[in-house]
Amino acid sequence: MKKALLIGLAVGLAVALAAPAFAIDWSARGEIAIMGAYYKNIDKSYPVAIMPLPYAGEPTTSVYGGVLDYMMPGSDEENAWVQLRTVLVITARASENLAGIWAFEIDSGRWGEDGSMTTSIGTGAAGQWNADAIAVEVKSCLIEFKVPQTPVVLRAGIQNFQVRPHMFLLLDGAGVTARAKFNFDPVTLGFNAFWGKMYEGVDHTQADDQDLYGIDMSIGVGNIKGGAFFAYQALRQAYDGTAYVEGDDMRWWLGAYSDIKVGPVGATLDFIYNGGQADFQGASPVQDIDFEGWVIRGELTYILNKFKFGMGGLYGSGDDRATAEEYEGYTVPLNSEACFFNKDFVILTGDWGLFNPYGNAFVGGLFKPRSNIGEGVWYVRGFMDYQVLSWLKLMANFGYIGDTSENWDTFGRDASDDDSIGWELDLGAQFQIYPNLYFNTTFGYMWAGDAFDEQTGGNNINDPWAWISTLTFIF
Repeated sequence: MKKALLIGLAVGLAVALAAPAFAIDWSARGEIAIMGAYYKNIDKSYPVAIMPLPYAGEPTTSVYGGVLDYMMPGSDEENAWVQLRTVLVITARASENLAGIWAFEIDSGRWGEDGSMTTSIGTGAAGQWNADAIAVEVKSCLIEFKVPQTPVVLRAGIQNFQVRPHMFLLLDGAGVTARAKFNFDPVTLGFNAFWGKMYEGVDHTQADDQDLYGIDMSIGVGNIKGGAFFAYQALRQAYDGTAYVEGDDMRWWLGAYSDIKVGPVGATLDFIYNGGQADFQGASPVQDIDFEGWVIRGELTYILNKFKFGMGGLYGSGDDRATAEEYEGYTVPLNSEACFFNKDFVILTGDWGLFNPYGNAFVGGLFKPRSNIGEGVWYVRGFMDYQVLSWLKLMANFGYIGDTSENWDTFGRDASDDDSIGWELDLGAQFQIYPNLYFNTTFGYMWAGDAFDEQTGGNNINDPWAWISTLTFIF
């Protein structure tokens, strides 16, 4: 018996050694980014993981984005802190047609934070003194493969969903995407279809599920590209502040865009309309809302030697509080992080001049008007970049920001309906210390208008400013 067992083991080992090995090409990329902020007259809150009702009155909890994180008039005390984010993307590629991809993230919302912060920012509290925090987050875990005999590439698993990420959709979640490119020289056609599972409740109950569907189609000729997308969000449950209630939030978006680069001239244009209806009869108070919001944004640039000149603008519809059964403000899909529309300002959008190649590089953004970027504001701006040396770029940005909300203010909390949010000036510099190491510093100041006023402890808070610096290692 022992002899037969030994012979069997020997034969099995020989077969295993003789079998062909499946080579896997491993690679990694990512970044480590450290940011310091010094600011005044701005509140910066941590994200809160909730699924709120589509409209719950005063927007102090970012009701459409699902995170408590927006620019608003805040303490007139000066504030300063440091935070960190690192992203590591690992790819196991078996062939040009098959790969497995993992993405991990470690966050520190504040250096010196304590464990209590994990209740509001997930596990991203790695900056505790004595460290050893449970802080590694899974952003992606997916299988990517090409469908045989077709140009279609499928991604199944936890992944990053993107559709015009500076304006509409940028989010990690579970689902399936299908994308393809068709080349008919000189024309290129592309599409990206997706399904995201936003929430799965009780297995045998469909009334508490939440899904996001969409398709993005584009056509390009050289450096001229245009496209259109459609997305549909089906939320069948929401939070009314005390409990989850069943209902329907069937919202949809239709968008069109273009990106053009002809010689030294560049231009981009986005238009998005969102419609649909939310009906939660079991909520308190009852929610029955029609959506009629839209946003448009454009930018034009011209490069002359070492200078880049540009101008741009945005108009985002705001809600009219006089129409209780209609919401006219522009909204985005639940929890979308589509908040950095081309890094337009330091104060208003929170990411101007920062070098974060993987997108939303810090927890929820820095200073932003809730997650629905563009809602309730309009602005025009001009800017200039000067590449002084190969390792040094100087930047300047100046614009006017107005309020489009009716019968209330997008940011201000007084009783009046004002139109001027303010004028903003931003100055910045980008240093390339080594090929993979960058240091960027920016300063923004807003001469706030009446639509930014708030009475806090009897003090009228005005004129926010921020000085932000980042040190980024990219690999």
